Amino acid sequence: MPVICEGKVAAIEISFKTGKIELYQAGYYDEVDWNQPNPCSLGDAFLYYRFKNEALDKAAITIERGLDDEPILRVTETKRLAVKASSSSLKTGLPNESNKNLKIERDGNLFSFQYVNYLGRTKLVVKEDDSSYEIPLEVIPDKIDYEDDYIKLTEALAEQCAQILLEYSGAVTDPYKASENNSKTLLEQFIFLRQFCYSENILGLFEAIKRNPGRLLIEDEEMKPVGRGAPSKNFLRNPFAHSKNWRYVPTDGGYYMPSQVAMIHKRDILDTPENRFVKFALNKFYQICDMLVIALTSDSAGMQVECRMEAGRLRSLIGDILRDPFFDEIGQLDLIPENSQVLQKREGYSQIFAAYFMVDLALQLDWRGKDSMYEGESKNVALLYEYWLFFELVDVVSGIEGCTKHQSESNPFIGIGQDESFISVSLKEGERSAQSFEIPRLKTKINLYYNRVFPKSFQGTDYQGSYSRPFRPDYTLSIFPSSYSGYLNGEKEAVKDGEVSYLHFDAKHRINDLAQFIGKQSEDDAEIGKEMEEEKADEVTNTYKRGDLLKMHTYNDAIRRTVGSYILYPGDGVGKANGKSDSFSLYDEILPGVGAFAVKPSKKLEAENELRSFITEMIEAKAEQSSRLNRLQYYEDIVLHEPASPVAKTSILGSEEQGSGLCVLGYLRSSGLNNYYSFLKDSGRFSIGSEFLFYYYAIKGDVVYSHHKDISKADRIRFYTNDIDADEAYHLGPIIAEIEDSELVSRASLVKKLTAFGWATKEEDHGADFYYVTKIKVVEADATEIDLKKSEVNAVNGNDSFSPHSPKVVPASFIHEQASAPQNGKI
Repeated sequence: MPVICEGKVAAIEISFKTGKIELYQAGYYDEVDWNQPNPCSLGDAFLYYRFKNEALDKAAITIERGLDDEPILRVTETKRLAVKASSSSLKTGLPNESNKNLKIERDGNLFSFQYVNYLGRTKLVVKEDDSSYEIPLEVIPDKIDYEDDYIKLTEALAEQCAQILLEYSGAVTDPYKASENNSKTLLEQFIFLRQFCYSENILGLFEAIKRNPGRLLIEDEEMKPVGRGAPSKNFLRNPFAHSKNWRYVPTDGGYYMPSQVAMIHKRDILDTPENRFVKFALNKFYQICDMLVIALTSDSAGMQVECRMEAGRLRSLIGDILRDPFFDEIGQLDLIPENSQVLQKREGYSQIFAAYFMVDLALQLDWRGKDSMYEGESKNVALLYEYWLFFELVDVVSGIEGCTKHQSESNPFIGIGQDESFISVSLKEGERSAQSFEIPRLKTKINLYYNRVFPKSFQGTDYQGSYSRPFRPDYTLSIFPSSYSGYLNGEKEAVKDGEVSYLHFDAKHRINDLAQFIGKQSEDDAEIGKEMEEEKADEVTNTYKRGDLLKMHTYNDAIRRTVGSYILYPGDGVGKANGKSDSFSLYDEILPGVGAFAVKPSKKLEAENELRSFITEMIEAKAEQSSRLNRLQYYEDIVLHEPASPVAKTSILGSEEQGSGLCVLGYLRSSGLNNYYSFLKDSGRFSIGSEFLFYYYAIKGDVVYSHHKDISKADRIRFYTNDIDADEAYHLGPIIAEIEDSELVSRASLVKKLTAFGWATKEEDHGADFYYVTKIKVVEADATEIDLKKSEVNAVNGNDSFSPHSPKVVPASFIHEQASAPQNGKI
């Protein structure tokens, strides 16, 4: 009796006329016990083999019952499989070998392949002389459960599409019209239908409907002898019309009474709108299967034969249900009762209601990106997960208390067709989409972007984009105050004012637990070395995990205004200790951050709650205008990272030299303990060509000091030593210096730099915690001294900052005018 094998196997052997092929996991050929062949349930031409060492845990090949309960050969994504042919007459391959998710190598009669981020049906093609054979394969994930999470993922996407149609049903014309089952969408509809029928057990759902069907109570009138019941209200209103056989009753005075009167008969019927919809939906399912059977002709081969047979089985199953007497008295559907509580909540009805939208309405949407997910029966599971997460983020943000959704002003996520006959979803890999929100109670607006590109560019004084190279996070939350008008234009204006914060998320389907993301927590050199070797191997097979963590750091460092970057991955989602979603952050504070959140279709509620809580806390932290981290990020970007504008500008003397056209007015203390001016003067630092350090406050306690937004663009600096509040003027000395570079340092680092420079100073002599330190070079030592009125400097400075002695930034033209006016000196 043949052994019915189901489960993990080491190898499969398939016999043909001129030889055989062996399918096994690449690199484990010698581990297979080729001396012990076993028959299996795949067919007479198939044999399976086990490993010599049963403890060898490799699950690259399994034989399992598929969704239709038939045995099928399954291979695991990311695992490299090898096919060895015993004869040169046997040629092996796969369909669509140019697929970007498929890696193939050939060496004589040895053929190896590996699927990455790809799920669903495919086939191993074997050509023998003039004949061709196709062995069905099913690629299953190694990160999520195939029957549970993968199917939930596809169903969740369809449910989201159905929800969009319900939400916009008043904005389009007849959103429930039957879609045309052309050859392009027919197979897609069948794929959804097959998953529903097998995963939900359509027979069980129909039995649940029969046990507790929707009923309608109706009242009929029937003539009954007097005394057999209560007369109807119609009899009381019009006795003669609702009675018969009146007769005279001979009593004192006499009177007439009917022998029969109209009485109410109440009864239940099954001909309800909900039951009509069930009949309508099942007929729709039947038509899909029937049309697919017809479309896949009898002379087709391989996967088409399998699809046709499977469609035929489902057609028979649904046909048997429709022939049940339950439907005998149920009429035709006139209007879908979309608001019916029975359809939405009752067992059996709700699942069929959702399935109808899944196979019909979800595919009526003009979703530009669905073709890249569904190619025949195969799925790009990483892209499937990526699309689903965008829907999830829309739900998470819109679920924040008081949040309302708004149409984006640019690249809207959802659009209405020009003739209002369809709804379009612009979600497509590599193309930008957006959804806008507003949270009045937090005085915040949000733009949620899919695939927004941050280019390497410097647009005027906007300070946006990337410092190094272009980046395109999967999702970006742009958060800014609601005081700015509009969403796209409001964000642009907020960027100029430094009032935007970006939060980035990347979808990483190939990660399924935190250990893969953050690495093993070990200080042992041997363990760390082993981990590095494992990571190197992961890079080769495109399953590199540590690179995902480093990319989050890159987003934080490279993209301006970024306050956090996080991975979203399909982990189990619930920690054992606290019941919260499996999440990780490299920082204790809300801003900034790098880390990960587990978001899985089968356990999405916990993840949604934690993500929503995190984003809400982040928005609340952003709303605090005096937030140390937010202001530090902004001013550090301005002072340290912005390059001088690349175009030529007027110099501060009005000559032809190239410069930024901006000059810093810097204060040097000339009295007291920190008499830095005297030290510089006495040590000869004011001579031409000399270099020294100029420093000023950055952070003191919880205060992040603001400075002019263009301070990093200035290329010259002049100094004053007087008390401008007392004198109402800036007395500029004879020194003109060139600004070379700037950096942000701690108080301790500042003291070390000054000590190395030759100035004996101590930490207690300096009041701030962090300083901006600018390295400058003297280019002129005998310039004419100039007095600049304080009021005029403040008028052109554009930023009356925290202290009279904070650096001011003024245009070159302003100083040139002052130098040329009453005092014909130079600066």
